[in-house]
Amino acid sequence: MARAMKGEGHQMMRDGPLVTDMPRDKYVERCKQRALDYLDRGDIEKAVTSIITTMDARTDCKIPNYLATLGGSLLMANDALGLRLLIEDLR
Repeated sequence: MARAMKGEGHQMMRDGPLVTDMPRDKYVERCKQRALDYLDRGDIEKAVTSIITTMDARTDCKIPNYLATLGGSLLMANDALGLRLLIEDLR
C-alpha cells in the first residue's frame, strides 16, 4: 500500500546527509524519529509513509513486506499506539 509513495523518502534526505553517508544505526534512528514526529502531530498517514519510504531508501534497511503491510493495517485501523510500538521496535 504505502510502498507506492517512494518520492517522499528521497526528498526528505535532501536537507541532510546522503543516505549512505551515515552509519546504519544512526540512519535507522533518524528515520524512526521523523516518523514518530509525524505521529506526535497526529498525522498517522505521513508517519507510515515516512518510515517505509525512508527505511526502503537503503538496501540494508528495507522493511520486510509483512511489516509494511502491518503498518498499513494499523493506519487503516487508526491505531496510533500500535504504530508507535511498531516504529519504536524497528532495528
